[in-house]
Amino acid sequence: MPEIDDRLRNFVDFLGTQPMAPDLTYEEVAQSTSRAELGISSLNILILVNNYIEEKAGGKIALRPEWVPMLDEVEGILSVIEEIDAGAPVEV
Repeated sequence: MPEIDDRLRNFVDFLGTQPMAPDLTYEEVAQSTSRAELGISSLNILILVNNYIEEKAGGKIALRPEWVPMLDEVEGILSVIEEIDAGAPVEV
């Protein structure tokens, strides 16, 4: 079984809060390699990433064009989420 790391857990936990996201387990996401395998459309992944930016970074980060091709693969999605988290303003 693939390892369930913090990036994956963070992504799956976030998906669970989104009404347009499929109901996925940690194991299902860990075993998938592509967004299509997860049952997430290309439009919905853009909406999900934008929602993530709004929730985690208060909209202070913009969706970057270079992220779009990364959003076809699970590893790319996790990298984008990680980059958003790294750029999110720290709450004091």
